[in-house]
Amino acid sequence: METKKVFKYKLDFYYRALIIYFVFLVVYVIIRGNFSEKKFSFVVEDPILYIIILFILYSLAVLIVKYLRNRQIIFEDDRIVLKNRFGQRFILFSDVISIRFSRERGKFVEGTKKIRIVKMKLKNRKRNLRIKIGEFYDERQLIREFKNIVRH
Repeated sequence: METKKVFKYKLDFYYRALIIYFVFLVVYVIIRGNFSEKKFSFVVEDPILYIIILFILYSLAVLIVKYLRNRQIIFEDDRIVLKNRFGQRFILFSDVISIRFSRERGKFVEGTKKIRIVKMKLKNRKRNLRIKIGEFYDERQLIREFKNIVRH
């Protein structure tokens, strides 16, 4: 029987950034706008307005790209699957030489430093494979899964 544990990529940061930029745009337009004779008008030639719109468009583009990519880490009985919408890569547990956990400098969470990055040394790869734990949902369970691989 094959067990799968799926960890999906977080998009919360990008949603929040987009909402904050949009709210800032609305507030800025209200503050800079003119109320005259029951009409509301605002200055179109304002460069700050264009900068805010550029931030919104950039954040929206990044959110769309990250959403379309649909990154996931899937733990199966004998391998890890790094998956996105366009393909997937299989890493067998037997191909993993070592796993190192990098911690955040100087920040203590519950008496220990918080793990931020997992570095995996693989047989057929010169450079370490780096996975940022904070980019995926259920960070603690994800760390437990990587520690289970170390025990194998």
